[in-house]
Amino acid sequence: MKEDLAEQADALETLHQELEAAYMAPTWKYISSFISKTPKVNYRPWLWKWDDVIPLLMRAGQLITPERGAERRSMEHVNPDLPFSYSASHTIATAFQLVRAGEQAPAHRHAAGAIRFAARSHGGAVYTKVQGERLMMEENDLLLTPSGMWHEHANETPHDIVWLDVLDFPLVNLLQASMFWPGEGQVCPDRPDGWSNNRLGLFRPPADTPYPEAHPVLRYAWTEMREALHASTHSDERHGVLLEYVNPINSGPTLPTISCRAQLLRSHTHTRALRATASTVYFVIGGEGSTIINGVEFPWRRGDVFVVPPWCWHEHRSAGTDSYLFSASDQPVMRILGLYCEEALGSDGGHQKVESTFQS
Repeated sequence: MKEDLAEQADALETLHQELEAAYMAPTWKYISSFISKTPKVNYRPWLWKWDDVIPLLMRAGQLITPERGAERRSMEHVNPDLPFSYSASHTIATAFQLVRAGEQAPAHRHAAGAIRFAARSHGGAVYTKVQGERLMMEENDLLLTPSGMWHEHANETPHDIVWLDVLDFPLVNLLQASMFWPGEGQVCPDRPDGWSNNRLGLFRPPADTPYPEAHPVLRYAWTEMREALHASTHSDERHGVLLEYVNPINSGPTLPTISCRAQLLRSHTHTRALRATASTVYFVIGGEGSTIINGVEFPWRRGDVFVVPPWCWHEHRSAGTDSYLFSASDQPVMRILGLYCEEALGSDGGHQKVESTFQS
C-alpha cells in the first residue's frame, strides 16, 4: 500500500512538472490563489496630511515651471503597497496639482477619465477648458474631464491654485488601453461659459440638437452642493448625509468609472461601520474628525487625503463641528460587472474597537 501511494505521489509530481512545461496550471493545486472566500486586497489604507504635502508642492512651484518644459506640476498620492502604479488605490489615482498665477497648460486628451476638485482657490479667472468650454474653479467646485476630451488649464489671477486630480488611469493601464494625444493651437471651437450646464437643463427648444458628447462637460458648484447637503432630509447611520454628483444625461454616476460624492458629518456624528467591494479615496473639504479602518484610527482635518481599500471595515467620526468629505469611488465599475456588495457591522453596536492610530 505504501509503495502504491508513493508511486501515485511520484506520478502526480511528474504530471505537475509536465503541466508547468506546457504552460498549464493544475486547478486542484492553485485554486486558492485565484478564487477566495473573501476579497484578497494587496494594499493597505493610507493617509496623506495636507500640512506635509503642500510645502513640497510649493517647493516644486519654484523648481518645476512651464518654461522648463513641464506641462503639469502635480504630485501623486502613492500608496506604499502600490509603488509601480503611482496610485492611491488599485483603480484610482489622485494628485495635488499647482497652477501658479498667470500660468497656462497646453491642451491634451487621454483615455483616462479625470475630475478636478478645487482644493484651494481664490476664484476669478481660474479654469479648465474642456472641449472649448471654460469651467471656472471656485473653491471646492468639482469639474469633469471625461475620457478622450480635449482639456487645458489657465490661471489668469494673481493667486496660486491647488486642485485635487482624480483619474482612473490605474484601471485603464490594467486594461492596457492607455492613450495620450497632445494638442497644438485651438483644438476645439470655443463654447460660451456655462454652455453645457445650460444645455443640460430642464428645457430646450424642440428643434435643438441633443448634447454632442456621450458624457457631459460639467462644473458642479460647491455652493449648490453645500446647500443641498444642509437641506437634505436623508441621513442614515452608515453615512450621515451623503449626496452623489449625478450625470444629468443618464442619471448615472459622475463618470462611467468613478462615482463622486459629498458627505456631511454633523457635529459629533459617529457612523456605523461598513465594508464594500469598492475602493474609495476621500478628501477632507472641511472640519476635523477621524476614520477608523480595520481597527486603526486615521485622524484627519481640512485638506487631508485618505484611501479605504475594498472590503475594509470603516466608520467616520466628526469632532465638535460639522465636517465635509469629498469622495471618489470605483463603485460604478463594480456595479456594471455585477461585483458590488456591501455590509454593515452587526456587532458591538456597529462600531469597531480601535486598536491603534495611523502612523505614516
